[in-house]
Amino acid sequence: MKTLWLSLLLTLTFAWGGYSVGQTFDIATLSDQNNQKVSLAKAQKIMVAFNKASYYDMDQFLATKPNFLQTHTIAFINDISAVPSAIVKLFIQPAMKKKSYPILLLKDSEASKKLDYREGKITIYSLKRGKVVKIEYIDSQKIGDYFK
Repeated sequence: MKTLWLSLLLTLTFAWGGYSVGQTFDIATLSDQNNQKVSLAKAQKIMVAFNKASYYDMDQFLATKPNFLQTHTIAFINDISAVPSAIVKLFIQPAMKKKSYPILLLKDSEASKKLDYREGKITIYSLKRGKVVKIEYIDSQKIGDYFK
């Protein structure tokens, strides 16, 4: 009976929760703002913006730091899975194409459920050999302080 309850608990945790420490970050590739496939295999950190405000805060930070993501082996994901595809194609993606840094676009709502959203925060997954070793939630307006 205990085994049944444990199995049920684990199933519900993975169905409703995002990644946890020790799990493999299994979103292997995403397309960037220029429709180029980008592998996440070498990323040491994955930073995820979930809404317009946190994306703009990251954009302001990255605009002043050329090659920051590449230098620190960071993948920046903008979760746009809830945005209608017409809006993405007509407005969001064309505006992002002007950016000098890669923005990985998460359009898959099922994959989005694996990520841990916190209001007003950017979620940062630290990885080692593809496994999550740390999860942090940083106020998007204080992202610069995180890297000091």
